[in-house]
Amino acid sequence: MTDIKQLLKEFERYAYGQSLQSAFTKLLDWTLLPFKKWDNAELHNQALETYQTHPKATQLVNLVTLIGDASGDFCDPLGELYQQAISNGHNGQYWTPENLCGMIASMSIGETLEDGQRILDPACGSGRMLLAAAKLNRHALFHGADLDLTCCKMSLVNMMLNSLTGEIAHMNSLSNEFFTGFKTQTTIVNGFHIPFYVEFTEPELSHIWLHDLKGTEPKAKFDKPFEPVRVSQPISGVQGSLF
Repeated sequence: MTDIKQLLKEFERYAYGQSLQSAFTKLLDWTLLPFKKWDNAELHNQALETYQTHPKATQLVNLVTLIGDASGDFCDPLGELYQQAISNGHNGQYWTPENLCGMIASMSIGETLEDGQRILDPACGSGRMLLAAAKLNRHALFHGADLDLTCCKMSLVNMMLNSLTGEIAHMNSLSNEFFTGFKTQTTIVNGFHIPFYVEFTEPELSHIWLHDLKGTEPKAKFDKPFEPVRVSQPISGVQGSLF
């Protein structure tokens, strides 16, 4: 997606009176609110009521509608908006161009991606690599992790807008430090697949977090004393004498 002038204009109108960073973070939270699975109907209704009474509800709906419309064919308008209006490359946050993501996905995955096969991006950013993989087969399972919570929420929104199943984890993929996870699923309502997500904080529930396998594998047994290997011929110490 290259032309986002209308999206930028609508976002600046929505963000008027607050910092762009704060406005973008709140935009992600408000966009995700209707997709969250609540423990009961009362909490769900309260969340929707809060959404409807938002002071900028009209502008918010217009902005979310633009993002949804621009997300067709697994595009990433949120990532483009964030890169141009918020990050400006701060902390090296330049997203891989979408056409390059498609090429990388094809080269790394191949021509076939089976239903239910797991795809992982351990530094997912806004989720572009996962979206590129979804073009090959949207019925795979998509998993992404990132140290930046804002990036995780962008990826989660993209998963919701495209009804993708899998998990987004806010974690450090290098140190394996886990903070929050979001499992994404769909349910059939009136014949349509409606996406939703479940938030969790227990790392054991994650498919991305490296589980501790200590004690699960058989321990090596050393029943006999170690016997050094002996050569059949003495070594003279002269280079090449063994050959």
